[in-house]
Amino acid sequence: MLKGLTLLLTLGTFSPPTLDDIVCSKLEDLSFTANIETAIRKELKKINKDFAFSYEAEGIRVLYKEPLKLKVSTIYNGQEAVYVIKGDTKYYHVPRLKLKRKDNIAEEPGKRQTLLDFGLITKSMKESFLTGNYVRTDSEGYYVFDLRYQYKKDYTRFRVWVDPQKKYTVKRMWYNQHGELMATFEYSEPVHVNSVWFPTKIVVKNAEGKLAGISRISNVKVNTGIPDSEFSL
Repeated sequence: MLKGLTLLLTLGTFSPPTLDDIVCSKLEDLSFTANIETAIRKELKKINKDFAFSYEAEGIRVLYKEPLKLKVSTIYNGQEAVYVIKGDTKYYHVPRLKLKRKDNIAEEPGKRQTLLDFGLITKSMKESFLTGNYVRTDSEGYYVFDLRYQYKKDYTRFRVWVDPQKKYTVKRMWYNQHGELMATFEYSEPVHVNSVWFPTKIVVKNAEGKLAGISRISNVKVNTGIPDSEFSL
């Protein structure tokens, strides 16, 4: 009888986790290198053509700084390409082709690459364009959330499993605007750098559950004071 009463009291005072509980609040800036270990073109194309194209890169260098500054440098087919996302602006530059372009992505959140792709949810993502609803805590103790864009015309959803102690995503399921599963991402082998945990292996599977690609992360540096000039447009 006493045990039952204790359980009822515990349940009555349960406060579900909020989006703040899965945000990597200690992150101010980050840099790393990503390389493709496995790319199965047939399975990648089942996700979509643009996603498959991203696996053509010959390694990428990523710089990130709060709030919402991201720079990616890579080589596609022997040509250097750089793009920068700063606030609501996305900037492309392919020097060899003399190509430069700026896009306003304020109303196109799906074009905004963030650290969500690499397994982290940052403070500025929560404050600027993501909402999160707690679903459950799974059997391994991971918090399960549904993430959506604050922009009402985009119904994309991400179901994420987050380690509540280490604050990194261990699994992410990407659903398109029609509620269809596009891909599942698994993040593992985290490293602990300057008080931040960051996964170094990313496995992607298509909607059929078939392996499509594996990426490896290296040269992870956290909170080193990356200057704003790195993100100049």
